[in-house]
Amino acid sequence: MRSSSLLVFVRGVLLMAAVITVFFGLELAVDVMAGGYPLARALFFDVNDARHFNNLLNRSLNQLLGVVFTTVAIAVPLTANLYSLKFLEFFIQDRVNAAVLTLAVLTNLGNTWAGYALKANHIPVVALNVIFALSLVCFAVLLPYLYYVFRFLHPDTLLARLEHAHAVALRDALRRPGPRRAEAAADLEHIANIAVRAVERGDRNTAIDSVRTLERALRVYWAGKPGLPAAWFEADQNFFLGFSSAAVDDLTASRSWVEMKLFGQLQLITAASIGRMPEVTSAAAKALRKAGLEPAARSDPALRDLVTEYFNTLLRVALNRRDARAVFSILDQYRLFAEAINPEQPDLGLEIAYYFQYYGQVARETQLTFVAEAVAYDLGALVRAAWEAGAPNRSQLLERFLHYDDQARHPLKGVKKSQAILASYFLARALAEPAATIQAAWAGLEPGFVRQVRDELLFVKREKYWEVSERRMNIDYVPAAQREKLRAFFDSLAP
Repeated sequence: MRSSSLLVFVRGVLLMAAVITVFFGLELAVDVMAGGYPLARALFFDVNDARHFNNLLNRSLNQLLGVVFTTVAIAVPLTANLYSLKFLEFFIQDRVNAAVLTLAVLTNLGNTWAGYALKANHIPVVALNVIFALSLVCFAVLLPYLYYVFRFLHPDTLLARLEHAHAVALRDALRRPGPRRAEAAADLEHIANIAVRAVERGDRNTAIDSVRTLERALRVYWAGKPGLPAAWFEADQNFFLGFSSAAVDDLTASRSWVEMKLFGQLQLITAASIGRMPEVTSAAAKALRKAGLEPAARSDPALRDLVTEYFNTLLRVALNRRDARAVFSILDQYRLFAEAINPEQPDLGLEIAYYFQYYGQVARETQLTFVAEAVAYDLGALVRAAWEAGAPNRSQLLERFLHYDDQARHPLKGVKKSQAILASYFLARALAEPAATIQAAWAGLEPGFVRQVRDELLFVKREKYWEVSERRMNIDYVPAAQREKLRAFFDSLAP
């Protein structure tokens, strides 16, 4: 966006300069020729002409200066206050802004200087003509520059510049790891601040773009991480003010302080968006899932654990807010992460299954019944994915799934539905043993309860949920090829 805005600015200046030169130049030539006035004499003045011309330039330049500086003085601080004070720093550092403002000031000052040099017996002809030419340049620049400023103040511009600054800090880390660490950490914080401010203002697109910027920044970091010096990985206590010194030392040992910092920003964004902007909550959870499945994270035990811990943290935040929709979105991404990582990391897969059971129990204790049932469906989907992938822990996952609701006095209908759906899958794949294991878990259930579960499952024939939701799919839906096996499962339960 930066190069695009600069290109539009340059083209605009050239176009305005061409229009001014051609239109007003031709107009002057026609007037001079029609009046029989020598064109060369137009460059010279007598004292009165010089004074009038100097005064005219003075008024015009003052107005131009007022327009430029008023726009900058109002628009830049206002936008910085809305999103991030980093806008001010980038605005000052931008060469186009510095060049245009300097041009306007120097042209105005030059005209004042020409007025000072103008005497009864001395006319600064060169100065007046130079100031006139610079004034034309200023007016040619005015409209393109205002466009450039407004484009500069777009939050996407700030995100792009922060992303670039983060990449520059990584490139320079070989020479100055200490200062560059602080800059990289600050850049991540600014990106998250933009997202939080955007959520507060209802600016969904900017908030989601901020999350995606963090994603790209993480990929750039991982691409260059192997070549960074050892000093870079020393975690600074100032980056993690709420953490103990032992926790910070652990980040140094695991070389994961940047990931911790970035995932922490995703947590802040999630906390700000829960209950206000569900799309941003989903985007943050998706970003965490995609990060966890990158090769750099999959091959690093510390990063795998960190991703898991942050998924648990996001779930805790959503549960504390009692926001079922947010929990549903986060669970979806957590399950996808677990399904992908489980075949190669079965111990982690079992650990995540335990967390599913734990947070499902928390949901039930806090009367979030839908969430408790949704966790069961996701846990069942994880078991199915493990069987399809031939994961070595598939039987253990099934056992965890069947004990999901053991502590409850009365089983939840959604939990039993998810078990029946999984049993029908096993029967459809001629996997009699795991299906029989599920059947045994239904022993002792009241026949009326079993019939109700069966009837509700068989009633659902629409694959998509009848309302628009994040997942779009009806979690009770059973494919047609599997429905007969579902009937067979319930028939096997008949006394």
